[in-house]
Amino acid sequence: MHPHRFLPGNLLRSERLLVALGALIATYAFFYEYLPPFKRVHLWSDVAGYHYPLQRYAFESLKEGRIPRWDPSIYCGISFAGNVQAAFLYPPTWLMYAAVWKLPGIPFKAFEVFTFLHVWLAFLLCYMWLRGRGGKLASLLGAAVFAWTGYMVGQVLHTGVIAAMTWMPLALWGVDEAVDRRNWRPLWKVAAASALSFLAGYPAAWIVNCVIIAAYALGSRKPWRAVTGVCVALLASVLLFLAQLLPAMEARAFMVLEQKYGSGAYGVGTLLRSYFVGNWFDFNPDHRTDFDPGCIYLYLGLPALFAIGWAIWRHQGRAYFQPVLGLAVALLFANPPHFLLHAVEQVPALKYTMQPSNFYAAVAAMAALISAISLNDFLESRREGALPAWALFASATALAAWSFRDLLIWHRGGLFASGTGAVAQTAIALVLFSLCLWCARQTTGRRRILISAILLFAAATDYKVFGSGRWFNAVEGDVDDEYPKYGIGGVDDAAYRAMRENRQYRVVTDDGLGPHPTDYRMWGLATPEGFDPFLSVQYKQTIQQWVPFRTNRLFDTDVRNENMLQTLGVRYVLVREGAEPDSVLAASADFRLIGRKDIFCHVYEYLHAKPPFHWEDERSGSVRPAAWIPERREFQVQSERGGRFVLVEQFFPGWRAMVDGHSVEIERWGGAFQAIRLTPGAHRVSFEFRPVSLPVGAAVSFFAVAGLLVLVWADWRSRRGAGTRACRVETHLDTL
Repeated sequence: MHPHRFLPGNLLRSERLLVALGALIATYAFFYEYLPPFKRVHLWSDVAGYHYPLQRYAFESLKEGRIPRWDPSIYCGISFAGNVQAAFLYPPTWLMYAAVWKLPGIPFKAFEVFTFLHVWLAFLLCYMWLRGRGGKLASLLGAAVFAWTGYMVGQVLHTGVIAAMTWMPLALWGVDEAVDRRNWRPLWKVAAASALSFLAGYPAAWIVNCVIIAAYALGSRKPWRAVTGVCVALLASVLLFLAQLLPAMEARAFMVLEQKYGSGAYGVGTLLRSYFVGNWFDFNPDHRTDFDPGCIYLYLGLPALFAIGWAIWRHQGRAYFQPVLGLAVALLFANPPHFLLHAVEQVPALKYTMQPSNFYAAVAAMAALISAISLNDFLESRREGALPAWALFASATALAAWSFRDLLIWHRGGLFASGTGAVAQTAIALVLFSLCLWCARQTTGRRRILISAILLFAAATDYKVFGSGRWFNAVEGDVDDEYPKYGIGGVDDAAYRAMRENRQYRVVTDDGLGPHPTDYRMWGLATPEGFDPFLSVQYKQTIQQWVPFRTNRLFDTDVRNENMLQTLGVRYVLVREGAEPDSVLAASADFRLIGRKDIFCHVYEYLHAKPPFHWEDERSGSVRPAAWIPERREFQVQSERGGRFVLVEQFFPGWRAMVDGHSVEIERWGGAFQAIRLTPGAHRVSFEFRPVSLPVGAAVSFFAVAGLLVLVWADWRSRRGAGTRACRVETHLDTL
């Protein structure tokens, strides 16, 4: 039974508001180095190089008054509507857009704040879930185990992963309420959490949520009833995110599929050391590579270490059956045996999507629940006898001093002991933490509040110095400084203006010595290169006629191959000043430098460029572009002979062609592009990307959301009525 279910509504709201405010302050303290006014570092890797350009493109599209459906910036165009990792339909994304709407573009700082706020929300939701299992202090420390754990901190580079993880406690909370109240209405939380985790942009993490929610329900007091309800809720949640699922399935049908699920990358010894010792693997800034080969940061923190030890000491297996079952399932999927690998390989949707490492998110959730149950059991098992004042003072002083010592080491460079030295430091911290917990158990009133505050401070410090404050997810500087409000940093203004004025042509980076392919998205430019999991089979096969891919997603355009440049509509080549390709292009009669020489990045114009729209037979006639936006291209064409008109944009479901207002069939051209047949004469030709899957899915999701809101209202009414009846009974008993 939830201990706080029948608390007066105003007290419950006040408690949650206070926790939310405190968690917000703690989150800022955790990541203050990334945020104004103390900003020194920024997130890098996928969050900066992949997710941010997508968000910036979507935001600027909305500012232009259009819904982004097609992304012309990479791979000669891919479906933006089908790119689930863009998280365009994820509701918190729209809150971020609204917050910065008056700005000309979305700053990277806003996206970092968006990412860090998920850590805050994860803490808050986990606290609300665990509060149903125990007291305030146990729930706070348990929420810290979930939201501040090594896996969460290590995944801030992957916004979709931590966003999906954030909603996991909401679903588990719904399962608990449904079982305790013997009512199916609270399962709306499962449906909502499932939909939000999918829309967050990382389907592999959504699968993890589904698996752990089902396992959690199976471990409940009413397993089969709970599992049935959870399965129905998960299936219903598909309707909520169908607007994203249908376009994504269309895009996936064209993808180069890669097996994602395989054997676990980490052995039992590695996992145990990473979970239980903060710096066993050398994450110190002075380490040659900033990490040891084969390492992973999963540290659970002091609250979990104490809680697990106490749970083992107490031998109360039944109390921990549910989280231990979930933990076993998560670890099984994270380190799958042969039979599980074979079973997953039989289901292509799982084989090409699910990833073992994502199941460590579920481990964190189950560790949080074990911590809350165990800590609550410890704190409630108070023994008779008063606590000497000197013991309280000594314990609190020692733990606070140790925490300040850690902060001082971190502030001076963070050179902590690693390996066996880290074991000794963790042991000392755990002993001091345990003594303070014992003091908290034996005290009441203001003394308990004081010692609880010190415990929370010590736990937060432990997570800070070994986790968020380690900077292994960050580099120095500010991304916003790298992208000026106008132009391209390091590129001559005349060259930038030329590329913008002729943006129907494409640009490339020679041998990777210049901007990354996804960066062009932020400048409104397009490239035949790219980096995206939605690379299509047809496009990869077309490119491989000219050059091989140097990774699973990256290739370098051969600027000496005239056929490749002209077919793909390439007109501009960017290369770093002084690099070997720079001298080759400067000496070529086929290229000319645009702008001045004394600048970091040179831009060369290919003098024989052909636009990415033309008659198949150049003698057929003339063409003039009339409109050029990502989802619609219009042309005025004139021909005495007629023939095939080519648009060098990827052939993809959803493209519609019109000639003088009449629909015509689009044919595949060049393996991956589009063409239509035209009769002699003057015509107005248009190509428009309007996938049917998007409005159909949106319509279904709209009615599903409406149904969810009705269910939320019904659950609120039911819970309110139960609370009123309980209060009346309690008042009556007091009167008697």
